[in-house]
Amino acid sequence: MIDYKRERLFNRELFLCVKIGLYEPFINLNIINKRKDNYHNLDSDIIFANTHDCISIKSKETKNNKIELFIKGDFKKELNKNIKENIIYKTALYFMKKYKIDNDIIINLKKNLPISSGIGGGSADAAATLRKLSAIFNISKKKFNDKFLNEVSTKLGSDIPVCLFSSSLNIKNIGEKIHTIPINLKRLLYQHNHIILITPDVTLSTKLVFNKWKNDSHLTKILTTNRNYPKIGANNLKSTAENIESTIVLTQKLIASQKGVKFYGMSGSGATCFGIFKSKRLAIKAEYNIKKIRPKWWTNLSSVRN
Repeated sequence: MIDYKRERLFNRELFLCVKIGLYEPFINLNIINKRKDNYHNLDSDIIFANTHDCISIKSKETKNNKIELFIKGDFKKELNKNIKENIIYKTALYFMKKYKIDNDIIINLKKNLPISSGIGGGSADAAATLRKLSAIFNISKKKFNDKFLNEVSTKLGSDIPVCLFSSSLNIKNIGEKIHTIPINLKRLLYQHNHIILITPDVTLSTKLVFNKWKNDSHLTKILTTNRNYPKIGANNLKSTAENIESTIVLTQKLIASQKGVKFYGMSGSGATCFGIFKSKRLAIKAEYNIKKIRPKWWTNLSSVRN
């Protein structure tokens, strides 16, 4: 989920604007089973969007094993409560220990995307941190092999490995097995290239949704699958999330009522929902309509990455 809007390497300082693709929505989220280690095995297709947080990373010459993380932006409030529990801090700490690097580093995050919303923003930030620390300290990306991805999945977060890439993908197991998506699906996404993201004014814990999940996807309160492409919009977590937070149902209904929407559904474990449009003009109109009805909700229009 990483691309670079602007990149500068000078005096061991790297600035980047992280373009966060959608780890979630999975255009389909298919849970195979729950494992004994409490993770869930998946077989799901993922799309990416051109919307982003921004991160800057600076390595200092001092060597005290110190990591400083500063956060600003629209969604900084909750993230500033315990910096050492932040996924970016944990990722940087993991990287520095793994490669026995003792330089002090400073990380600045501008948080533009809502948190606890099911769009994988924190995981994409963590993946960006791994890639850019690798660049700063000359760690070969060849080390991002299956063993590395599996370690990252279990120690940092199961959705981080896929965030190291930036095209539509399929994931299996807990997220460490990454594959290309079928060519017919890739072509479809190329034709329907505009997406709106809507986050109602609520937060939803991914852990809570997974813990409450049962194999009851047929109980979903709103049908999102398309007859011609039944996998798009299918989400095993949707009914569970809807039962926890009913606003998700309203959000999907608002998107479904917009002219020109081709596919829609809930993003990951929620609460963000998405709508995919063929026409940019109609996507812009849909975003405007929803903003007018729900001005306090977070809305974002972007293009789908292929």
